[in-house]
Amino acid sequence: MGNRASEPAVGQRSPDDDAKSPELIEGMARVMTTAKERRTANRNVYTREEQEEEEEEYNYTESAVILTQLFKKMDPAVMKSIGDVMGELKVSIKYKSDQSLLLVKVVGARDLSPKDLRGKAANAFVQVDLVPDPAGTGVKHTNVVRKSLNPTFNEIFAFPVEAGRLPETKLRLTVWNHDSLGGGDFMGERIVELRDVEPNQVLTNWYPLQEETDLSISGTLEISMAYKLPQLLCVTVHRASGLVCWDGSKLPHPFVRVMVPGISMVEQTDVKRGTLDPEWEQTYEFPVPQEEFDYRYVVLNVCDKSRDGVSMGEAHIDVCNFDPEEGYTGSFPLADMRNSDRVRTKWAQRALLQEFKEAMYAHSAYQFPKFLFHKHKGHKVPKLHLRDRDPRRAGAGLSRRCLYHWRQQDTCGRVFLGTRRPKKRTTVLPG
Repeated sequence: MGNRASEPAVGQRSPDDDAKSPELIEGMARVMTTAKERRTANRNVYTREEQEEEEEEYNYTESAVILTQLFKKMDPAVMKSIGDVMGELKVSIKYKSDQSLLLVKVVGARDLSPKDLRGKAANAFVQVDLVPDPAGTGVKHTNVVRKSLNPTFNEIFAFPVEAGRLPETKLRLTVWNHDSLGGGDFMGERIVELRDVEPNQVLTNWYPLQEETDLSISGTLEISMAYKLPQLLCVTVHRASGLVCWDGSKLPHPFVRVMVPGISMVEQTDVKRGTLDPEWEQTYEFPVPQEEFDYRYVVLNVCDKSRDGVSMGEAHIDVCNFDPEEGYTGSFPLADMRNSDRVRTKWAQRALLQEFKEAMYAHSAYQFPKFLFHKHKGHKVPKLHLRDRDPRRAGAGLSRRCLYHWRQQDTCGRVFLGTRRPKKRTTVLPG
């Protein structure tokens, strides 16, 4: 009886049958193998066009890695744009004042990040809700559009909202990938402030997707700023109030990190244990000349020591309007600033130009790369151009073509930005 219960039912295949079926295994492997990998595995013969295409792809990858590392050193904030979240969401919003009704039309999305095993498609749907939601409307969902990175939804949702509450209400749009197992993969989010929505007018935009924003963060931070000649900006952290508490059974242990981007100093207050209204009264000094006030700002990040320094909210304070003679004292609301519009800081924008100037000076001083600076003879013609000669790549992005700018053309071939050339194939068929 026990052996009989372990046997598969009639019409079902057992795991042993699958293991003994080479056709089934070969079919599964074929599905999970890309076309390029199958071509490489099946034959070692390439036409000249295929070889040139592979060489360009190889050198593009090598060059992209080099440039990414260079930009990361110049401005680490650049790396925030690199990740799984990508794409845009098109949404139309209208507020009907006579009915106190907010209408949200989710039109579609484009250039989403792939989520399937082959990295080519996704089963996307959009989740729509209001924060806060005084009417208790709840979360609404679009239908799932399968196997597409540019889905079209064209679905309308209605939310009852009083006109007086509209400026303080946020529309949250979250894109998910539908999982056949019942779960979902996060693909991006967008928070839309409804204070800019005019009554009875349609607002339509493409919204770039961002990382998830924590809207539960609350509280305020009180600080003051003063200035000491010749160039010391003094920041005093007084107190915080109404901080968020994620664990109802345990109060946080807050402290504040204080920094001025572009200055290699990060200060930290004492840790106040078990409180939502801590007081510090601590002052920190940063060397900031007055001529740099236009592009400097102060970052104050409240963190929880009991949760390994997890952020409880940030405040960014511009110094451009700061009066050194009068000083400043005020309270600032705390918020999740990970998706702030200040992805690339004012300091980084100014410093980037200086980095390029120094890089060009270094190239000329060390005469590198050699093929640009040595005396040319014969048919070697170094050329700098922005157009891609190959008509098949006419639609390629400018950033990709810029990696192929520096080409040395001679009778032997071309020299790319890559650190080494790809391996040559044994057989090359004439094009």
